[in-house]
Amino acid sequence: MGLIRKWLYNSRSFAAPQNLMPSLLAIVMALGVEGFNMWLGLLALVGVCLVHLGGNLLDDYFDYQDELLSYREHLRKEGEQAFTDKYPYLRDGSTTVGQLKAAIVVFFGLAIVCGAIIFFVRDMDWTLVVIAAIAAILCFFYSAPPFKLGFHGLGELVIGICFGPCLLCGVYESACGALYTAQTGFAWHILALGIAIGLFVTNILYTHSFVERHVDDVSHKKTLAVLLKTDRAGLAAYALFLYLPFVLVVVCVLTGYIHPAYLAVLLVFPQACWVMWAMIKFARREPVDTDHPHRWLGPMDNWDKVEQGNRYYLLRWYAMRNVNTGFCLLLMIVKITLYLLQLWA
Repeated sequence: MGLIRKWLYNSRSFAAPQNLMPSLLAIVMALGVEGFNMWLGLLALVGVCLVHLGGNLLDDYFDYQDELLSYREHLRKEGEQAFTDKYPYLRDGSTTVGQLKAAIVVFFGLAIVCGAIIFFVRDMDWTLVVIAAIAAILCFFYSAPPFKLGFHGLGELVIGICFGPCLLCGVYESACGALYTAQTGFAWHILALGIAIGLFVTNILYTHSFVERHVDDVSHKKTLAVLLKTDRAGLAAYALFLYLPFVLVVVCVLTGYIHPAYLAVLLVFPQACWVMWAMIKFARREPVDTDHPHRWLGPMDNWDKVEQGNRYYLLRWYAMRNVNTGFCLLLMIVKITLYLLQLWA
């Protein structure tokens, strides 16, 4: 158990809501659909979590190989803001590179086992294979050579695709096998919600890219924020990723793909506006209180233990993560309520 806890910590399991909530949403959205199998949906959820945690370790491995932390530490010494809590388990000697590689293989290996079980139980559903293959290729080459997509301004797009439409469509297909049927056609509302979630997840990563733009530029990591260069362009992209998901839900309601009750997601809109305000404040070099975060922004894991020098970033990261979590949670509440009302009718 100690070994499991160690690797859950090393793989940044605190970021699990980034994939856990969308996965649960996909399972809930499959409720009432012919062919629904909760256990296959939950198995897909486990597989997604394993891929995410393994991907975090893979990213650490390639960052360690490129010695990216040295750039951050150098800038911190010069008085610049730079997030330095990178692969601490390698820096303190508690873990070797060989052990890290073994852990990566275990995480991805277990994810493949989960996928294989679902594939065969679903009568060799090749739609699942296509979705998983796209996500696997993008996930691996996010950090891995020769493409290193995260170093060429494509990292945010890759993460958005993997943890948005690929995740939601893949888990939904696992749970009910009805992403497309001859009777109902393609489940466009699932794709639309997947894109919405993907945009939020993109912004979770982009939060890091924007506040660390100078650091990444010095370390030759060309994130989207680095490529956009100016604060004005960077904030415009941030606003697009942040507000477009709400627009997609409104469009789905207006076109009749989903029930008007799903407009309940607008309840997290004020929280999204706070995140936008905080990013504008960062661009203007104006301080935001990081000692006592507003409770309505959602949970800030172990905030009292967070190093003061990293709070400027983690406050915004947690708040953006919580927007995504709240968005998914409200969608699930609406779906379950409508499903129960339909059963009682």
